[in-house]
Amino acid sequence: MKRILIIDDLRDRAAWLKASLEVASYHVVGILAWEQVDESSIQAALADVIIVDADAPGRDTLEQISLMSNTLEKPVVVLSAQKDQESITRAMRAGVSAYVAHSVQGEDLSGIIQVATARFAEHKRLRNELKEAKDQLAERKLVDRAKAILMADHGYSEPEAYKRMRSLSMSKAKRMAEIAEAIIFTKELSE
Repeated sequence: MKRILIIDDLRDRAAWLKASLEVASYHVVGILAWEQVDESSIQAALADVIIVDADAPGRDTLEQISLMSNTLEKPVVVLSAQKDQESITRAMRAGVSAYVAHSVQGEDLSGIIQVATARFAEHKRLRNELKEAKDQLAERKLVDRAKAILMADHGYSEPEAYKRMRSLSMSKAKRMAEIAEAIIFTKELSE
């Protein structure tokens, strides 16, 4: 059972949303007005998904949504939103997992939440892959720079420089990037 946090300034709309979610077997962990929203109130709710019912997400609202989605790593669903392309684009950039620009029926909620959760998980996976690729590229650049230093300062061939770094990495139980950083740091100290 997914735990849902509702953020809405209109009590009647929030009450309808809560009742509809409970009929669909979701557990509503809380209802907050926008003035109550901050990082600690969202974390305290322990929600799996956050549903925001906002007629026109403004700049402050989008900043809060970005915090929820990226920093707290929660899927965010925006309901009753603006239909214009600019609003949709801004919301997606803020990290919204689902953006519904029409009135919602209770029976629609389960599908919307499932899509938002799946989209959020896929986005998170892609973000992690991108970070890993960037980290590997940065490490490779460090290793290449360290190899160049060893080649210039000690006359090693590229395979010899790599072999020495790899041997040191294994004997010291350090990553190649750490060995490369040490070589670069030592070179910078000697200049």
